Amino acid sequence: MENTKIGNKEAIALLVTITFNHIIMNITKALIDSTESASLINVLYIGIIAIIFTSIICYFLKKFPTFDLIDISEYLGGKILKWIVGILFVGYFIFFAGNLLNMFSTCLEIIYFQLVKPKYIVSLFVISTVLACTMRHNAIFRSTFIFFPFLIISTLFIFIGDFRYFVFEKMYPILGNGAYTTFIAGLSNMFAFQGLAYIYFMPPVLKEPDKLKKVAITSIVLSCIFLLISVAIILFMFNGFVETDELLPLYSAVKYIEFGSFFQKLDSTFVLIWIISFVNYLGIALKFSSTILKKITNIENENIFTYLLGIALFFIGIWQKNYALSKFLAGTVYKYMFFIIVIGISLLILLSATVKQKVRKWFKWVKFQQV
Repeated sequence: MENTKIGNKEAIALLVTITFNHIIMNITKALIDSTESASLINVLYIGIIAIIFTSIICYFLKKFPTFDLIDISEYLGGKILKWIVGILFVGYFIFFAGNLLNMFSTCLEIIYFQLVKPKYIVSLFVISTVLACTMRHNAIFRSTFIFFPFLIISTLFIFIGDFRYFVFEKMYPILGNGAYTTFIAGLSNMFAFQGLAYIYFMPPVLKEPDKLKKVAITSIVLSCIFLLISVAIILFMFNGFVETDELLPLYSAVKYIEFGSFFQKLDSTFVLIWIISFVNYLGIALKFSSTILKKITNIENENIFTYLLGIALFFIGIWQKNYALSKFLAGTVYKYMFFIIVIGISLLILLSATVKQKVRKWFKWVKFQQV
């Protein structure tokens, strides 16, 4: 059983990869559109809030060693609550992943594969993801860790390669449209830290569940650094997004990179890195969702759910008929779902379960004193 679990470094790479793929798709544009020149301050602000929230999550999870949110839901409300929470998170993971799959496939079609229908691109992603998830010993998690250094290097490469085009005056005025927009309305940008949703399910996956807080905080800090660098690249290079390709904002920045006559037109290399990273992200979403369904149904063969969810992922990835709808769902609908499911309901379950645990201990103590 131990060889199916992952180490702390693999877990950090896993959580950061989730956020990184959100960065690739659309979150940098959403951040800059909402907070404009104050976007860098806003990233630091929501990063601090995310760290505080992560610490709260880990505090409650520590009360239930090796338990994930599904186990805690069963402890709190029995099988009914267990099923409700499980279905909510499976729906959230799969629908959100499917929506990003549609967006990414559309981008690839427009950039490179104009003669290929999006459904064929989607099917290739789904087949690759399902095959990776059905491999033994959580191979998808380990492949994510192996590929993680490429994400770090490629992001730093874009920053360094485009540095000469930066206009740092674009960070003024510091507070953009004002303190309210930056710190109150801008709080909704915490949606960028999608890794938060997966922290609830990390304890049973880790070899050292007692190190969950260290893993979670480190992943949020690294995600914040990734986000800060990505926003800085777009903010300092372009005037908003009037001059920028709406599809894959970082792709527009990559096209400016040149290192002499031998290193030009590097965009295809970065797109390849992003494709592999995106398959890893889809695999993570599919793996966690399959594990949740296995736990709530008590069916031992997890691969059954992997195949079924793969089919669902395919149909979700092709049902949107235009990029604008996918973009609306990712930036508005799923943002509300994030705050309702990941922030609201989940935290309420952890809090309620902790209260129940303390009450039970108190009653046991009272009975012991009476005896």
